[in-house]
Amino acid sequence: MINEELKQQIEQLEQQIKDLKVKLEKEVEKKPYEVEVPEDVDDCYTTGIYGIVDRLENFSTPYKEGCYKRGLIFKTREQAEQHDKELILLFKLHKWAEEHNGGWTPNWRDFDEYKYSVSCDCDEYKLFVKSCWYENAFSKLPYFKSEEIAEQFIEEFREEIIEVLC
Repeated sequence: MINEELKQQIEQLEQQIKDLKVKLEKEVEKKPYEVEVPEDVDDCYTTGIYGIVDRLENFSTPYKEGCYKRGLIFKTREQAEQHDKELILLFKLHKWAEEHNGGWTPNWRDFDEYKYSVSCDCDEYKLFVKSCWYENAFSKLPYFKSEEIAEQFIEEFREEIIEVLC
């Protein structure tokens, strides 16, 4: 009887060891993805808070790393200038939407609440209103509480959106 009990205890311990090994392997596999900063960014460009485009050659390594990890390093001056235009326009668009939505924000848990967004037909560069109630497309553009506000948004910003974002 004692031998049988010992045998069961050993089997239980062996199973516990196996379970712990599996758990440990899963923990090791969960290493989060890290963006590696290339060493050759000196010939690249970034934009500062005033929109000034600078070459990175004279900046410190920590500054370059911070810029790179934030997606603020560009191969050409034109790309940096384009990014700056996008930031300015997106901020303006979101401020407009905030004012015209009257404090409304989409409630993604409310499937009865329609939300309206603006999409682009890339073949013809036409903007149109799209409605949804439960799917967030991770759009750069804001959502609107009504189709009318979304249409007004298109009328107001059509040319700028097509020029800068499309």
